[in-house]
Amino acid sequence: MSDHYAYFVGALIFDAAWLGCYIFCKSYRPQMIWGTVVSLPFALTSILFIPQYWTPPSLFNLDATVKVGIEDFLWAGAVGGIASVIGEALLKEKFAKRRAQKPKRHFAPFIVMTILFVSLEWWHANKTIYNMIIALAIGAIVALLIRRDLSLLMGVGSANFTVLYFLLFAYFLLLYPNFIHDHYNVPNLLGVYVWKVPIEELLFAASGGAVWCVAYEYVQGYRLTAGKGFPLVET
Repeated sequence: MSDHYAYFVGALIFDAAWLGCYIFCKSYRPQMIWGTVVSLPFALTSILFIPQYWTPPSLFNLDATVKVGIEDFLWAGAVGGIASVIGEALLKEKFAKRRAQKPKRHFAPFIVMTILFVSLEWWHANKTIYNMIIALAIGAIVALLIRRDLSLLMGVGSANFTVLYFLLFAYFLLLYPNFIHDHYNVPNLLGVYVWKVPIEELLFAASGGAVWCVAYEYVQGYRLTAGKGFPLVET
């Protein structure tokens, strides 16, 4: 298949998975929309990845000219939305506000991630994917130190999001088997692959999923209780 629209097709594959989650995870739709909207601006980080990590084909050649394309937003929104609900959906958890307490909004993990990522970029600007993976992983650790009750959700969410990410990516590579070779900066990769999927992609999915699968509960100050998912309740 011609790869002129390959990135667009890949983004649509992730969007199809997003739609599936939206249809079957009715209880978590508000959270999923939140995750999608908040993750959309991260598409702008594409500027940092081109061409040192990859140079994907894009609609109207936007990724080649301005380094941010339509596909980047389609992909970022899908990833953020899926990662934000996959943990709860699998655990069949429900939200509960902390009794008679105003949610304490700790933004420490996100501040740490930002400062660390900027520092690493300043130190090694040509290693953006690894800088992001490290920053996300440290952010996840900080979140756990503050909210240890979210550890199970983080573990389940991160693991399952990584598996889903791999399956979607692998399916994409069945359609475009030469995409990595043709559009990634292969010499800059570690050279480790899981069925043709670069290990960098899976490390990003694991670290990013760890942060994003608890971000909503963390920011909103919600705890989780076992049981079938349904709208927010106070306890």
